[in-house]
Amino acid sequence: MTRHAERVTQPRPQERAPTSERTVSIFIGSAVSRDTEGKPRAGGGIWYGQENPRNMALQLLDNEPQTFQRAEIAATLIAVQQTARDQPLEIYNSKSLVGKELNQRLQAREDRGWVGMADRDLLQALAAKLRARTAQTKFCNVDARTQDSTHLALQGRREALTLAREGCLHGEQTLINLYIAPADQLRGAKLSTLTQAVAYAGIKERREPVARRTTANNIKLISAAIQQVFSLCPTPMEIWKSIRHKDFSRQVKNFLWKSVHGAHRIGSFWTHIPECGERATCSFCNETEDLEHVLIKCRRPGQTQIWSLAKNLWLRKHHTWPEPSLGSALGCGLAIFKNERGKISPGLTRLYRILISESIFIIWKIRNDTVINRAGEPVPENLIHNKWLQAINLRLTFDRILTNHAKYGKQNSIKSCLVLQTWSSTLLNEDSLPGDWIKQPRVLVGIEPKSSHPSSQPSGRRGRGR
Repeated sequence: MTRHAERVTQPRPQERAPTSERTVSIFIGSAVSRDTEGKPRAGGGIWYGQENPRNMALQLLDNEPQTFQRAEIAATLIAVQQTARDQPLEIYNSKSLVGKELNQRLQAREDRGWVGMADRDLLQALAAKLRARTAQTKFCNVDARTQDSTHLALQGRREALTLAREGCLHGEQTLINLYIAPADQLRGAKLSTLTQAVAYAGIKERREPVARRTTANNIKLISAAIQQVFSLCPTPMEIWKSIRHKDFSRQVKNFLWKSVHGAHRIGSFWTHIPECGERATCSFCNETEDLEHVLIKCRRPGQTQIWSLAKNLWLRKHHTWPEPSLGSALGCGLAIFKNERGKISPGLTRLYRILISESIFIIWKIRNDTVINRAGEPVPENLIHNKWLQAINLRLTFDRILTNHAKYGKQNSIKSCLVLQTWSSTLLNEDSLPGDWIKQPRVLVGIEPKSSHPSSQPSGRRGRGR
């Protein structure tokens, strides 16, 4: 179905120049791929027609965010710049990202001075260019799932996407003209609609971000680990976004954010405080107790056992276990696992995120219980085992609850198929469970808890007389 959105630019009658030229139809496509080094690449495609010399495959510059939306806006801006001002124009795309921004949200964006808006440099230039046109401009959305779309529209959509994919890997990086005439440029926010929150956000944007050496080193560490384990080269923006992944609990998100910033009170933090230098050293290993030592290298009971439990549960579902490192643990939100056909496996990837994030957080909590609350006394192995098992079973229970109950909101709900894909092959007595086990009253992962009683004595009551 080809839907015509509200007209974006309706020039005033006295400004419209009479023209007899036919309407120009332009098809826009966008795509994101990764190059041979694993770096993300975004490209756009502009298709005018078969064997048209103006067909273009463009690639975003290295210093720009590599996203679908930015590639589509860039391609749209170039197409508008290459079209005469007095020539009617129809722009077709498959996602209608640009049409929604310009038709429905443009006024609100300009009223708040574009504060906090992504890709505002491109959108501002595009809005100014459209306002300067004297002919009509339409944005059209092509939906391939309906029978109302014309053959030309579907063909244009396919050709534009082909050009966009070609631009991701082989297109030339395009420098886009972002010049806005002073008469068309709007500066600042509209005072009558300005709020304190928008004003505060605008002030923060004007400040230069504070450079933190520890944060920069951790970002590089995560990027190198993800590239080594998963053959990806994430950008800093992707790393920060992965820390807020919806598969993580709120406590885990806070822990990861502090970890990347080096905000935990461990290791070198204590060396700068008088009479507290001994706290920088692990009392069990006699080594500097930085975050890598706590999560990966420490020989204190708990860390090795938890990684062993996570590995055993993972091997029930997958044949290989990526050995954890500090970078891969902090960047587990970027992990990607593929099936035999080479496509991303959502269930396998989600299980890995849950196992790694919950494991490192349990290790951290056990370390705090050992060092602070128990004055260095080791936590019993059976308690460590049961704590980890309780955390994983709690995540499984939450998945079942959020699937069965819509009252928790659409944002928190999880599709039942994703829950089944995540936990299949890891459950206790799974052969006796039905295919759709989500509504079963009690479902647990396939690791038994450990009893706290000595093995030489039977379980139950003991130590009482007759």
